[in-house]
Amino acid sequence: MKLWQILLAVIGEVFLALGSRWIRVAELPKQEIWLDAGGCHTPMTVLDPPADVKPAGSVVLLHGLSANRRLMMYLAEDFAGHGFRAYALDLPGHGDSRDAFSFARAQDCATAAVESLIRSGRLDPKTTILLGHSMGAAIAIRMADRDPVAATIVLSPAPMTAPQRMPANLLVFSASADLGILKRVAQSLADAAGGQRTAPEDFVQQRAFELRWLPRSTHTSLLSDRRVAHDSENWAMQALFPDIAADTLTLNLDLATYETFGKGRRRLAGGALGFLGILLLFPMVVALAAKLTVPSAVTDATNAASPAAAQIESPGNHPSTRLLLGETALCAMIGVLLLVVGVPLKFLHIYTGAYLASLLLVVGVMLLIINFGYAMEYTSLPGRKLIVAAVLGFATFLAIGAWLNWQLDDAWLNAPRWLRFAGLLPVMWIYSFAEEVALGPVHHGLARAVRYAVFLLLRAEIFLACTLAWHLFASGQVLIPLLFTYLAVFSILQRLATDALRVRTVSATAAALFGAILASWFIASVFPLT
Repeated sequence: MKLWQILLAVIGEVFLALGSRWIRVAELPKQEIWLDAGGCHTPMTVLDPPADVKPAGSVVLLHGLSANRRLMMYLAEDFAGHGFRAYALDLPGHGDSRDAFSFARAQDCATAAVESLIRSGRLDPKTTILLGHSMGAAIAIRMADRDPVAATIVLSPAPMTAPQRMPANLLVFSASADLGILKRVAQSLADAAGGQRTAPEDFVQQRAFELRWLPRSTHTSLLSDRRVAHDSENWAMQALFPDIAADTLTLNLDLATYETFGKGRRRLAGGALGFLGILLLFPMVVALAAKLTVPSAVTDATNAASPAAAQIESPGNHPSTRLLLGETALCAMIGVLLLVVGVPLKFLHIYTGAYLASLLLVVGVMLLIINFGYAMEYTSLPGRKLIVAAVLGFATFLAIGAWLNWQLDDAWLNAPRWLRFAGLLPVMWIYSFAEEVALGPVHHGLARAVRYAVFLLLRAEIFLACTLAWHLFASGQVLIPLLFTYLAVFSILQRLATDALRVRTVSATAAALFGAILASWFIASVFPLT
């Protein structure tokens, strides 16, 4: 065990403790319920304002495609901290919901949930705000035809069939770095509304409209943008209290900040800090796990003879960098062309995830065929190392999933997602093994940095192939470009962790199994189930 690993672990424990404290300080009254309505079994989180605050109204939050209600918690808690009762829903196939996803089903279940809350008296349409992001924004807009409410707030709305009437008091946010098609949707709403209308009498007549272009923002960053939260709450208050001057409402919101009630932004910071703490614990955990792969006497003797010997893998044969980049680009383009004919893993019923897994399977198989000679040098199956890799892989995603599921995101697998995980694992192992063969052993210094850069280029080639397939072949996989940030962050962390294990186990197959477990978890937890 090295000193730096121990220091990182200590810092990680401090971050976890501090993050937990910040989260608990910021907590608001909360209920977790399941709502049965319209044939849907909808998970829902209900947040109430502090006990001494009478709710000014209610806000219903609808998440986007491949998201969940926990990703809406920053906005939900900010609304609740400023005096609203917040209802955050999981749409079918997302989060904790076990209902199968389709766009029509998502809208039906959202509508059924809102109508059920209205019938039960928990929502008053005259004091209710609908807030949606992406797909949820399109649903919120279309709900105006059936369930008129006081105001509708939408973040980067997805393409939709236009409703028969515009929602009352509609506020639209569009991100500066969003996809062009989504910017055009936002602009089309402005055109349909006839331009900006923000005078008090517009709110009284329920015809207020505003389109706000947010600089320095992306499709997903809107969910945690302080500007979005503040402006949304101000818009909601104007819709509920049109007789009060807008400047007065803004001043009241600024004075009655969520920090006054519960230090609201600390919850988000605490969740991120705890996640970082888990990552900092990983080097020590993987070092301890690696000690189980080789008897201690052998390890001590090897290290005594040559401390570096145990950390250099042999053989080191693998394709040259230029050849590898060309092979991967070719395989990726052939893969997306083949998927035009059909998606072999469609039976997994994972929206876009089946397409991504199928592409990785095609690329992995082709790379192994092209580099068959290299692959045969890495085919040993060391039982102890594989067991350690499997245990470490499961422990890693269970720890991260549990923490994220508590505060930031829904990354915990329910029963249907565990079934998808089992189906994905052998496919992801094929691709992960092909990647380990192609990249070759992990060395140190500049060679390791170059190898990591090559890995990033390989992943970028696959991502670009998916994006081109969406643009040129109308593959319909727009979710992959939308999830670019998540895919990039996951790829970066996955490779760092996999390389750390490969260095210590000196086994490409064990590293591939570890990487495959993480990749299977990511796809099974992130993408909607159909």
